[in-house]
Amino acid sequence: MADTIVTLDEVVKRFGDREVLSGVTLSVTRGQVVCLIGASGSGKSTLLRCCNKLEDIDGGTISVFGTDLSGDDVRGELVRRHIGIVFQSFNLFPHRTVLDNITMGPRRALKMAKATAEATALDLLTQFGLAEKAKDYPDRLSGGQQQRVAIIRALAMDPELLLLDEITSALDPELVGEVLDAVRDLARSGMTMILATHEIAFARDVADLVVFLEGGRIVESGPPEQVLMEPREAATRRFLSRYLGDAPT
Repeated sequence: MADTIVTLDEVVKRFGDREVLSGVTLSVTRGQVVCLIGASGSGKSTLLRCCNKLEDIDGGTISVFGTDLSGDDVRGELVRRHIGIVFQSFNLFPHRTVLDNITMGPRRALKMAKATAEATALDLLTQFGLAEKAKDYPDRLSGGQQQRVAIIRALAMDPELLLLDEITSALDPELVGEVLDAVRDLARSGMTMILATHEIAFARDVADLVVFLEGGRIVESGPPEQVLMEPREAATRRFLSRYLGDAPT
């Protein structure tokens, strides 16, 4: 039986009078890569933020690693120890070196010894081709390198689940590939990931499940070859036509 680690059941989220998630139901199993696609404002980022309790929900339930996040008594920081999240802005501390940026979380939140945290960070930097940047400050790095450091910082916490929120949208086009290659490597390693992305070709390559949202609802979900190549819903075909030219039939 598949090991389900995230379950959303009829989730509702409102900001004031605006309902941004409307009855979203979704499950994610260990090792699965789920790509969320949809126009800006469709609810992708909000869904991710609800999955690690950066946002509280207004209806339905979310369970992560067997913990119901819906209750007010759930401590978000404890849940987030097992969940890494990377945003479209890099959010690196400009006054700290790359190595310091990566080791700060493990040392403070996990009480990891400095030597252990630095060894882990250097291993990850080597894996991502950035070992020579360990002592540099973020402003000495390209946007693509900064985003890879942000991914490494999340991985240094040894998460069981990684949430990626449009991580290439702030990058120049020539830098997108290096970040997507890093995520491809993570997918091959078996990391469980939920990604909000507008990179349709990338989603087709790496996703086990593609979820199309519109107006805070899941319109269509399924394997990438079905949703992206032979979508059943007219709304999905309209959305894809903006990215792929002629809409799939």
